[in-house]
Amino acid sequence: MNALLLTACIGLQPIPAEGGGGAKSQTVGGVTISATLLDFGELDVGDLGEEALVLTNTSGRVVHVSSELTGEYFSVNSTGLDLESETETVLTLSYEPLVAGEHEGSLDFKLGGESASVALVGVAGGEGDDSGGSTSGGELTTDQPSLAFGKLDVYASAMKQIVVTNTGTEALTVDSAMIADSAFAIGGNLTPPRTLDPGDYRVIEVTFTPSAEKVYSTNLVLESDDPGSPTTRIALTGEGVDTCDVCSPLIEVDTGGTSDYAITDFFSIDGAADDRTITVGNDGDEDLVVSDVEVANDILASCGTFSLSGWTGSKTVAPGKTTSFKVAYRGDASSTCLDLSFKDLDSNVLHIISNDPVESDYVIELQGSSLDVF
Repeated sequence: MNALLLTACIGLQPIPAEGGGGAKSQTVGGVTISATLLDFGELDVGDLGEEALVLTNTSGRVVHVSSELTGEYFSVNSTGLDLESETETVLTLSYEPLVAGEHEGSLDFKLGGESASVALVGVAGGEGDDSGGSTSGGELTTDQPSLAFGKLDVYASAMKQIVVTNTGTEALTVDSAMIADSAFAIGGNLTPPRTLDPGDYRVIEVTFTPSAEKVYSTNLVLESDDPGSPTTRIALTGEGVDTCDVCSPLIEVDTGGTSDYAITDFFSIDGAADDRTITVGNDGDEDLVVSDVEVANDILASCGTFSLSGWTGSKTVAPGKTTSFKVAYRGDASSTCLDLSFKDLDSNVLHIISNDPVESDYVIELQGSSLDVF
């Protein structure tokens, strides 16, 4: 039986086979093979067992992979391919015994001039059926043998679906659906125990949410009363990565002067307004939300007033973008005096309130001089 050959462009860890003991990985010629032994366990004569074998190329070059299968009743869906760097290929091996007894075989690889081998073992019991397969009872099948999520930002989520169908001639009950790794969650409309009539199907939704920068590999395990294959495994792979540099908004302010935290040269003659343009930028890689901009004037000893123009409400600044507004100072037309800033007293300062995780309240000190000429 030929099954699907999947290739995914991810630097993923091999998926350990769960068909039995000896599922230790091996690396040859820069290619990691996920097992040294695939144990198909015990099947009835005429039944079909499948195991996944993952080849991951981390050599930094294209590796030609060829293989030769030995052993009766074993088969593989592909015997040759060129494996690109930083990609993985999922091979599906099958065991379909037609006579009772213990069976052995091997899948022998040539990988860029080097050799590797995976041992294959299985046991067949019972009278069997000369037709080579089950002709009655429920039979659980899935539309794909594995789900590869690829690279995903840490704490981001992606969902994939797999269809589970009863292709047998009698009702079948799925008793459980489990995933050992909590980075993968099960949803959909298959809630065990669930009985499927012949031809009936359900959709399983698997959501991958990595919580760390690492490679994840596990299996979705379905237990049912399928007489031929009571345990069905779907390989799950994914990798948590950090694809952003800052992973947050980052406020950047330009006052047009020598300091971005103070404007000290406002000058008002005979009560005329003197204004400055302030530019707010986002040097981060997530949206900067500026929720408010406000001026706090000195209410005790003031000879002039600072005010805003060109700003209303809240504004969102996308990464790499800017927004601007003006701050004006208007002195007392009948006096010559100086307005100083006292940041600790919240006197003559400008506040820029945003979702920047470090400077959520960006404070600019304001100082101005008023001159009475006439």
